[in-house]
Amino acid sequence: MGLKENIKTRRLALGLTLEQVARAVGVSKATLQRYESGVISNIPSEKIELLAHALGTTPSALMGWNTDDLDSEFSEYLEQLKNRSEIRMLFKIAKNASKTDIEKAVRIIEALKNVGEEK
Repeated sequence: MGLKENIKTRRLALGLTLEQVARAVGVSKATLQRYESGVISNIPSEKIELLAHALGTTPSALMGWNTDDLDSEFSEYLEQLKNRSEIRMLFKIAKNASKTDIEKAVRIIEALKNVGEEK
């Protein structure tokens, strides 16, 4: 199942109303309905975290990710994404960037990292 199905299924399984979950997340009932219907599919990561908390689960479970099958490097990245605001910021910026822009950014970050290691 995808995010929209997981939100609705979990909410109904817990016997929660749209109003209760919307209030906990800090969105309107209509916005939560749009999350559940898929009208809004680009849900901000902060809202996914709040949804997971309100629904008694984890963001990864809500997203439908099975982290058991992920290699350790990717699992570590997910932890950083969850715990470090600067990593979340990079992820948000990269979501709408072109492949060329992402490649440029990677080269810049690698160059900055190399300069830092030389000191």
